[in-house]
Amino acid sequence: MNILVIGNGFDLAHGLPTKYTDFLEFCRMIKVVYYLSQNEKGYIFDNDENCSCLEGKKDMWDELDLKFSCKEKEFYSLFMKLCSKRRKAEWLEDEDEEIIITDTVYDEFNKLIKNNFWIDYFLANSSYQKENWIDFESEICKIIRSIDIDMNGKMFDGLSNKCLKEKYLYKGLDILFVDENGKGGNKQSITFKEIRNRLLNDLNKLIRALEIYLAEYVNEIQNGEESSDIKDIFEKKNEQGNITAFIDTKILSFNYTATFKRIYKHSFDIDYIHGKADINNTIDTNNMVLGIDEYLSKKRRDRETDFIAFKKFYQRIHKGTGCKYKEWIDTIKGDFADYQTELKKCKTEKNIMDLKVMVNKLKKQYLNKHHVYIFGHSLDVTDKDVLRDLILNDNVKTTIFYHDKDMMGQQIANLVKVIGQDELIRRTGGGTKTIEFKQQQKMVPINNW
Repeated sequence: MNILVIGNGFDLAHGLPTKYTDFLEFCRMIKVVYYLSQNEKGYIFDNDENCSCLEGKKDMWDELDLKFSCKEKEFYSLFMKLCSKRRKAEWLEDEDEEIIITDTVYDEFNKLIKNNFWIDYFLANSSYQKENWIDFESEICKIIRSIDIDMNGKMFDGLSNKCLKEKYLYKGLDILFVDENGKGGNKQSITFKEIRNRLLNDLNKLIRALEIYLAEYVNEIQNGEESSDIKDIFEKKNEQGNITAFIDTKILSFNYTATFKRIYKHSFDIDYIHGKADINNTIDTNNMVLGIDEYLSKKRRDRETDFIAFKKFYQRIHKGTGCKYKEWIDTIKGDFADYQTELKKCKTEKNIMDLKVMVNKLKKQYLNKHHVYIFGHSLDVTDKDVLRDLILNDNVKTTIFYHDKDMMGQQIANLVKVIGQDELIRRTGGGTKTIEFKQQQKMVPINNW
């Protein structure tokens, strides 16, 4: 069995703007366009303090200084499509006449990000502003853990667990006390529960906004390159280099996009373990997982569930995301169990001269039939449970593709956290080797795009 594991690096390798910073730039664009549509003079706010003016027909795209990892021409074209596409259509009862709802996808997107704590927090984050980099999940975890600590009185003596007092407000959380009209609320009366609910509601809005960005923007970008490494996994060729067959390959995607199917055009079984972006969804039907890992001790995690809805494992269960990979792993483990059973029989039924031949035959039959390929995944510890299930099988060969030596170094460091140093050493050398690292080949033009 072939299993291809893809992470966000897969989309990036195909030239798609799927970094969190790309999404934030899109949000910033929406905010500016919305403001311009509401103000005839065309002012753009800068860091909520200063403003600059777009005069006449000045190129708005230059003024914005967008940091997208794609061409501005593509962005402009797709953005205009977004602004004109209707969100939905309805029909009158007993009539064929169609009624078009005036709300566009753009309208929905703007409502999702307006006064959204997480969007505003990320945009104001120093890492994003200075380094054009940010880790959503890490930042979300910082906020949630801080509030959790205060709510349970673990840090500040005398802190009420019913009401968050002004002196304990966090910098950046002031937006929680502002209503949809921008008016301030009563900081003295807001409760931890209200803060938690607001943060969760805004997170769900952010996830839906991200879904729109991926489904209506990223999935529409026509990329003209593909990976030879990826094609070599499922294409069987003869000596002349001609394709003779396609090898069935399972795809385990940590991405929300349909990039693999869109570019490689194969209907392989795909498990979207973190959900899949679909424009037809709503906040309620969205199944994309964007959360944090467990940070509580084993003793606390089962009884302190106030912030469980922010955690990945909960979202996977609650949203019913993919878990097909469990069946694939069951097959792998079942084959290894069969190998051990047959090996035991050989040792009792065959003499020593036949044993080596039979063992080699069994190894060829049972131990060389499963291969895991990992492309564009950092091997971060946040996906530890899934990665361990795949890699820690003695009948699985694992190939980990890396972009450059720096990325390889990071993957090795992350893999130590996932399977441990001793296990990594054992599996990357000698007769027990099951893991190899391989540098990605350069992307090549798609002939039939």
